[in-house]
Amino acid sequence: MALPVEVMLVMPRIWRCLNASRISELLLRIYFQYGTAFGVVTFRIERKDSHLVASSRRGFQWFCVGFRLLACCFYVYSYDSWAGQFADWYLRAFYILRLLGCVICSAIILVLQLWFGNELLLLLNRFLQLFRRLRVLTNSQKNGFGGSHELALMSFKVISLLFVFFAFRLMLSPWILLTMLCDFYTSVSTGMIMHLCFIGYLSIGLLYKDLNDYVDCQLKVQLTALEEDKSQPTLEAISNLDKCLYLYEEIHQVSRKFQRLFDLPLFLTLAQSHSAMAMISYHAILRRQYIFNIWGLVIKLLMDVVLLTMSVHSAVSGSRLVKRLSLENYYVTESKKRHQKLELFLGHLHRQELRVCPLGLFEVSNELTLFFLSAMVTYLTFLVQYGLQSQQI
Repeated sequence: MALPVEVMLVMPRIWRCLNASRISELLLRIYFQYGTAFGVVTFRIERKDSHLVASSRRGFQWFCVGFRLLACCFYVYSYDSWAGQFADWYLRAFYILRLLGCVICSAIILVLQLWFGNELLLLLNRFLQLFRRLRVLTNSQKNGFGGSHELALMSFKVISLLFVFFAFRLMLSPWILLTMLCDFYTSVSTGMIMHLCFIGYLSIGLLYKDLNDYVDCQLKVQLTALEEDKSQPTLEAISNLDKCLYLYEEIHQVSRKFQRLFDLPLFLTLAQSHSAMAMISYHAILRRQYIFNIWGLVIKLLMDVVLLTMSVHSAVSGSRLVKRLSLENYYVTESKKRHQKLELFLGHLHRQELRVCPLGLFEVSNELTLFFLSAMVTYLTFLVQYGLQSQQI
């Protein structure tokens, strides 16, 4: 049975609206609203002259700072009455460590908002400008954010974000309920640091990916054509080469700026997530508490770490891929000045390889995640064996 003509005309429009990049852009907007609701994202993104620009919201920023201070102070003040329901010393120790981690991360968020707010705003505008320049250079008509790879990672991130709402349980006591709400607001806000790092490194990886694809598929063709006919290079080819060199340098500078601002917060959130997974699994196995809230939290924390590692891997691999494009093998011009410029850039590029090492202690990579997973499995296996032996005795 043939489809009506109206349906055949509408289907391509629906498919264009539901492609991977459009859905990823929608998820990115949801993340933005999520961060705004928990007072971590205090700026707005608006369109000026057909360009996206981030601008400050001073009034909303001070409101978020004040509300965060009140929530943290009340959470710390009423912690004893809320944690008094736990008689196990191990749970008390876990919640004390969790409290310290949340308070420290909340202080870092306040410092970023008050002392580094303008730097973060300038950094975000540089990201938006880079995406705009890259789109103009590649003459791309694609709207959205990334492709199927970015969509898959961001979809799993949505599942991770939704878990905190499914696991939250309301209490009847007003005092305990208010304390739990403050704890919920504080803990989710501190988790936003890892989410911001995830989006940041995913954006860096996407910039490298699009620029590498343009150089590999289009710029190489232009340079090869110049080499074959030995004619004077066109102004467009030289201009595109200069733009690519500038964009590589700018992406490197933006990534360094991003790392400098989030180096300490990333280390603290990673340390908190790994210790929380170990402590929660230890308690659950020894107390035989195989319930959704406990093991779901372990899976949620593990998912956040894995997604962050994958976004970092995309950024690092993108920065390394440019060295294998072999630009030095292509004819540019007979001018020594331009050859020297290209050689200096290629030499500088070898020293610009992106590495994510929080506080210089360890490198965030897939190898690190696999090492932690193997250690975690060994640790859980030991706990299960210990629990079975204790039950027999």
